[in-house]
Amino acid sequence: MDGMNLHLVDVFAPRPLTGNGLTIVLSDRPIDDRLMQRLTIELRQFETIFLQPEAPPTTWRARVFTMEEELDFAGHPVIGAAALLHHRHYPAEPRATLKLTLNRQQVIADSERIEGGYRVTMHQAEPRWITTVAAEDEAPFLDALDLSAERRDATLPMEVVTTGLPYLIVPVDAAGLSGAQVRVDDLEQRLTRIGAKFAYLVDARGREGRTWDNLGRVEDVATGSAAGPVAAFLVRHGRAALGEEFMLSQGRLAGRPSEIVVRVGGSSGAMTGIAVTGEVRLIASGRFDPSILR
Repeated sequence: MDGMNLHLVDVFAPRPLTGNGLTIVLSDRPIDDRLMQRLTIELRQFETIFLQPEAPPTTWRARVFTMEEELDFAGHPVIGAAALLHHRHYPAEPRATLKLTLNRQQVIADSERIEGGYRVTMHQAEPRWITTVAAEDEAPFLDALDLSAERRDATLPMEVVTTGLPYLIVPVDAAGLSGAQVRVDDLEQRLTRIGAKFAYLVDARGREGRTWDNLGRVEDVATGSAAGPVAAFLVRHGRAALGEEFMLSQGRLAGRPSEIVVRVGGSSGAMTGIAVTGEVRLIASGRFDPSILR
């Protein structure tokens, strides 16, 4: 590797040009934080991941940015990066295990070569239950997401769960999922007060989810960091079984269908072994003009 390369991949993609697009930037030198943020804005993906060698070829330092900020953890960038590193550094191996060192944790991902791409399983941290929103406190969140009380799935609680990034899980019916949108400009402040970073709507019956950036400008079409918390939530409340591998769909309503496979191990009292799996398609690669590093 010489200088700074970029690669475009599709993650949670059953075929090319589906799933969640991702830009991966590989650099053999440190990149300034401000430049990483500016490049992410330039590339205009939901997230961009920057990789530098830490103990290559197995271990890499990873930084993840949205167009607004840096994230301490994100799912589809980890899965996409692992597939690319397998492709570049283990070209003769059918399987490879990669380690990505994020700001606050190291994530292990197992990659397998498949026809037309790679299948990667990311191992997430044990779920942590931050809070349950009391029924009388739900209205500001339903209002923010343009949801009526009738569209709220009252058989499940509204809870904040994390396996690395805290999500407010909002159970809705199918009509609620299709009609929701972010309709306020202070959703992030509302979420911060209960310990959440983003809101994730889930139709438990259809096993389908939906989320946006907190201003509602961009809908995320596949959210790996939410898939672990949602899987743990469904198991905890009897909507999925421990050890069951099942699919969580996302992106259909944004015209970009994605397939996320999840499994929760352990016991009901101590869930462990949360695995999030997705297929990755390599789309394009190139190089940055070296003048931007000056």
